[in-house]
Amino acid sequence: MKIVSRRKILKDNLILGVKRYITINLLFLFLLILARIYEYFYLKSAITLPANSIKLELSGIGLDILMLFNLAAWFALPCLVLFLISKHLFNLIYGFLVILFIFAEIALIQYLGTTSLLLGTDLFGYTFDEVIKIVSASGGFSFASLLLVIVFIALIVSILILSRKIKIGNLVAYLFIVVSFTSLMFQKYTKPDAGEFKSELAYNLTTNKAYHLFSSTYKFYYPDDASEASLYSYFYTGFSSVGRSFEYISSEFPFLHKDNTPDVLGKYFNIGPEKPNLVFIIVESLGRAYSGEGAYLKSFTPFLDSLELKSLYWENVLSTAGRTFEVLPSIFGSMPYGKSGFAEMGADMPDAISLISLLKERGYVSRFFYGGDANFDNMKMFLTRQHVDYLIEGKDFGPEYKKMPPIKTGGFTWGYGEKDIFKKGFEELSNAGIQPRLDIYLTLAMHDPYCIPDQDYYNRKVEERLSANNFDEGQKMEYRKFLPNYASILYFNDALRTFFEDYQKRDDYKNTIFFITGDHRMSTPPIATQIDRFHVPLIIFSPMLRSPTKFSSVVSHLDFTPSVVAFMKNNYGMSFPTVVPWLGQGLDSMKTFRSTVSVPFIRTKNEIIDYIDRDYFIVNNQLFKVSENLGIDQINDEKKLSEIQRKFEKFKTDNLKACLNNSLIPDSLKFRMRR
Repeated sequence: MKIVSRRKILKDNLILGVKRYITINLLFLFLLILARIYEYFYLKSAITLPANSIKLELSGIGLDILMLFNLAAWFALPCLVLFLISKHLFNLIYGFLVILFIFAEIALIQYLGTTSLLLGTDLFGYTFDEVIKIVSASGGFSFASLLLVIVFIALIVSILILSRKIKIGNLVAYLFIVVSFTSLMFQKYTKPDAGEFKSELAYNLTTNKAYHLFSSTYKFYYPDDASEASLYSYFYTGFSSVGRSFEYISSEFPFLHKDNTPDVLGKYFNIGPEKPNLVFIIVESLGRAYSGEGAYLKSFTPFLDSLELKSLYWENVLSTAGRTFEVLPSIFGSMPYGKSGFAEMGADMPDAISLISLLKERGYVSRFFYGGDANFDNMKMFLTRQHVDYLIEGKDFGPEYKKMPPIKTGGFTWGYGEKDIFKKGFEELSNAGIQPRLDIYLTLAMHDPYCIPDQDYYNRKVEERLSANNFDEGQKMEYRKFLPNYASILYFNDALRTFFEDYQKRDDYKNTIFFITGDHRMSTPPIATQIDRFHVPLIIFSPMLRSPTKFSSVVSHLDFTPSVVAFMKNNYGMSFPTVVPWLGQGLDSMKTFRSTVSVPFIRTKNEIIDYIDRDYFIVNNQLFKVSENLGIDQINDEKKLSEIQRKFEKFKTDNLKACLNNSLIPDSLKFRMRR
């Protein structure tokens, strides 16, 4: 009798546990739907949504339902065991998990509203201090957001407590169990297929943000063995590592090749006897979407546009990353990326050569100007290892300089804006000697939270440009959602105008070459296409120029250093290494549109998923045809997709081999200071 009684008690508790588990999951589903409703109305007020956004949200609810049944099947056994051990502990732990998931979903919806991006494994590419800065820049935890969190948590807890009174019938329980375990057959459909969407924002809108973060986190720590192995061992001999016709010379150093970069710049310059000063202005978030002729969001850089008409101007330039962390290694070293970015390897960065170190060996003095903390993204370590002579960062600015206004919630600021950075540059250069210089400016203002000096003035300037473009009131309302963004662009534009007005007063102005480019496009306003995030301009201006010329050929940041070295070698009698590890092949000077580049991209730290190979672009196993103005159209061609993927995998293999084994350059190329 006692055995029968125990079995009956176990059976009754098991049935009770199943019903309780189902009840909480149904309430979980109700909260997911509430989160979707919140998402739609919040994002509608914060950003420009696709025209079919309601349909996308409904599709997202369908995916949420499938996701929930999948999770219910996977967690059923451990949760039932926990229920049999302690009902209170089960309610506490599972209730906490539901709260955590919904809290994460709400927070990530707000992140999407601020950045138009999903948060994934790129989170793990930053240190804790860097994450705090990024969160602070995005607004941190304001009173309103804190109140929202409290309301949601109170709502969830109340629902969980009241749910104990809900009775689940046997039919509902059986049906739920059958559907849950059947759903495992469709697990791969819990995330939307990126290839089905016309824009990245549409994909991001449909995706469950918390599920994306948690699942990508799991894959980050527990990668698929097969795919991980392919990164290290796959070798395809049919292509060079970046699809180029380089003459490689060593299997030990996979990127080392003879340098046969042509000098495409020399014929455009009046060459004098003195070596020119080189000034690089790398502009935070300067994308082609809102700068230059033909910008599809209309240009907000009138002075820069006027400078383009006097310059060598490339309108189709590709950055190598969707954020700033890779811009210095790419522009000045044409370097591979390692796993999370070249500089992110820290002390384990492989030995390398760069324009900075090469010019230092040949008598140049280099300076880096930055208004923030140069430790961010390991910039200082990278520049130090490349032997920069002077590094001037935010802490070196005196009391006469004023930081950008802090964000209202939390008082965070990245540092000093462009006007102060350029002013500090002139202060430092006033004591510069007669040696030729390499000056590098990295700006800050066009970065979330877009708080700039004279904010009201530049807000009015935005309104003036909206009126000048004859936008109707509906269009103006959409632009006003990103008013601080556009205001920061106009602030930079004014700072650049002042910079050139002041530089013209210097004696060395006539012997200086200026390079202006963006590190990537802003993530907001929403990115139009997968390749749009990398689309930036390049302006090469100098009083030494013979005539301005516009180029429509596709080039990348990887091409800058090879072309500058070729220019200096061919026009100033400077000797450089005959073998190099550069990924870039030099700037293409075709005036009409064409794409001859093969460029792998590191979208965010830990995400190398984009690759352009001449007229084709792939991302997430989708194949696109590249057209004029870097437009892309999705096509179905399995043979071509497979061919390009093999090239991409070859790069990934060589990338890790070179970076993890310090096999980028041999000892003969390592820095040797001229004595």
